[in-house]
Amino acid sequence: MPEIIVLCKEGTINSYLSALVVATNMKKAGEDVAVVFMQEGLAALVDKKYRYAPGLESYAEDIEKHAAEMGVPSDPFELIKMARGAGVPLFACYAWMKLLGGKPPRFEIPEGLQKIELKDLVEELRKAKKVITF
Repeated sequence: MPEIIVLCKEGTINSYLSALVVATNMKKAGEDVAVVFMQEGLAALVDKKYRYAPGLESYAEDIEKHAAEMGVPSDPFELIKMARGAGVPLFACYAWMKLLGGKPPRFEIPEGLQKIELKDLVEELRKAKKVITF
């Protein structure tokens, strides 16, 4: 696992934008970075139901327009493709998969993500030089 781990725990479009755009740009700048989706950030991908944070809902149209002008998608799965294309490893916390869907999970890991077991995530968090949460 990379030296920098970005945790995406919110199921909002703005969180996906922040986490994945930051991670992509860090990777392009030569940083060793990965993103782990957990909690609501994972559930929204599983359900394919996204929203903006309440304080940003009235800005949604502008955010999407300006993101497109910047060459950045606002769809979470397009953001995932962008990050993967830049070489950012993307993980689904398997403990949260189990919490959301029982044991074993009743659904598949979202497209573009690979699973990481809790024991491995804990070890990687312990070794990481930086952990960033969005």
